[in-house]
Amino acid sequence: RMRQTVLSIPYTRSLARKPRALLSKSSSLSTQSTDAAPPTRARIAIGGSKLSQTQQDGIYPSVIATSLQNSITTFESGLNGDEKLKRGYVDATMFLRNVHNQELEHHDKIELTGRFGYRTTSTDDERLSGDVMQEPSESGGNIYHNLTTEYVQQQLEQSSLVGLYQGKDNHDDEGRLLSQFRENMNLTYMAHNPEAQGSEMHVKGAPIGEIREFIQEKMTDAFVGLEQGVAEGQITSYGVCSNGLSLPSSHPLHLSWEDMLIASNKAAGIVHGDANDIVSSLSMIQLPINLLETHGLKVANRIKDYLSSPEREEASLPSSIRVFAMRPLTCYPDRGTGTGHPFKLVDYLIPKSFDDNGDKIWTHDSEGLLPLYTAVLNETMAHFDATHLLEIKEEEERELTMEERETLDGCKLLQSMIHDLDVNLSSGQIRSFAAYEEDLYSKVVPLIHDTFEELDADSADVLQRFFQVHGNAVRQSIAKTTRQLLKEGGDGVDKYDIPDNVSLQEFALDYLWKQECNGEHAKGPLIDKVVVGCPKAEHVVEAVKIADKFDSLS
Repeated sequence: RMRQTVLSIPYTRSLARKPRALLSKSSSLSTQSTDAAPPTRARIAIGGSKLSQTQQDGIYPSVIATSLQNSITTFESGLNGDEKLKRGYVDATMFLRNVHNQELEHHDKIELTGRFGYRTTSTDDERLSGDVMQEPSESGGNIYHNLTTEYVQQQLEQSSLVGLYQGKDNHDDEGRLLSQFRENMNLTYMAHNPEAQGSEMHVKGAPIGEIREFIQEKMTDAFVGLEQGVAEGQITSYGVCSNGLSLPSSHPLHLSWEDMLIASNKAAGIVHGDANDIVSSLSMIQLPINLLETHGLKVANRIKDYLSSPEREEASLPSSIRVFAMRPLTCYPDRGTGTGHPFKLVDYLIPKSFDDNGDKIWTHDSEGLLPLYTAVLNETMAHFDATHLLEIKEEEERELTMEERETLDGCKLLQSMIHDLDVNLSSGQIRSFAAYEEDLYSKVVPLIHDTFEELDADSADVLQRFFQVHGNAVRQSIAKTTRQLLKEGGDGVDKYDIPDNVSLQEFALDYLWKQECNGEHAKGPLIDKVVVGCPKAEHVVEAVKIADKFDSLS
């Protein structure tokens, strides 16, 4: 069995000049094993949204290099993240070659995936033909969605991933030869949320039938541009990344898989003519599937079964397309139709002390609140009890000064706030850490600032320690509440038998990997790859360990 490897790349931009300066000979990093990779590792894809947001130098290539060494070969570009993915891929591959003298061999080619659809303007007068308004942007302009053939062609022409794949530039800014990276690379470009084309019509009250017809027409336009891109060697194939595919047909932002295939069939005919041997270049769909959003499983089954049936032979469609499950650990309320903060299907590794190198424990292995939290809670309540001010009033028989009264009132308020935060832990009402953080920064922190003009160093330190351990206690509470909800089911949620010694993320990923086609024609695994967000290399290793354990128990 291959070892799980974590790679740290501290300064990737110097790889060409000093390839061996990054790692000493005594490094404990593993090299690639000669054993065949377990098949489930190959069913992990690395999501790009969180990676594209990271600003820390070396994180992106470190994640990709760690993935490559652990036989993960599919990497997704986040929104407007093509350049970051290109640099991360090139840096990671050069690092492995130059530092480890390592040529990675895989059964499949490296696959990079990009996406298009949304565009943000800085002013209101930058609207393009085909733009559909989505919402105002924070920069003062607007966010639009565009699927016109011309826009697709423009995106492919400007994409640095296409440039890498097509060989427009022989060398990058560091003077590195880029042709070596094209030889083992596939590039798939995805239309992102085609259903967003119908948002303006929905706001105006248009009938759902008209909206669906309009969306199919716009998808056809986009697929024409993508088919042309394949024909011209800009991309290997194309796909669709859509939240709407997983929504029920009654939802206004539902995307019909039948309409998607019809649009793909039409586009192939428009670009290539009516030749009998023409097959659409549609190769994959990416849609949300998780423990709380399961409609995507039905959609994936129907698509795969149809493409394996005799009916498909009458159309210019492939015999199969790959299904990528995204957001496997992030669930939105009401089976994906709700708004607000999502649920996270994860257990957390939380510290038992303030020592960075101290022991940690997984939330599913813990029973009750950790002693550290209880100790810090008592310490904080004691610090703000203001007993000495009450004693002054009683023992010295004098009225408190204005400043003393304000301090007394502030301490009472803080104690009340801390008491409420503590009670909320056991209420079962906190289900999202993002919601907790929002509440903290929009209500609690302003309350503290409004109550005290300034805090002395000791008081500030006490509060900082409390919020640090309270945040971990919140994570513990959320994980346990989420587990209980999944076990009990109800209210549109299936009941799941989750072993107490299995983390939520392990159970959620295993659930997806176990899914099999259950239609009349298609056979085998239903989900080809699970897209996992891994903003750190350590997260890649955790996913690989789960995959390895899945294989060992299968």
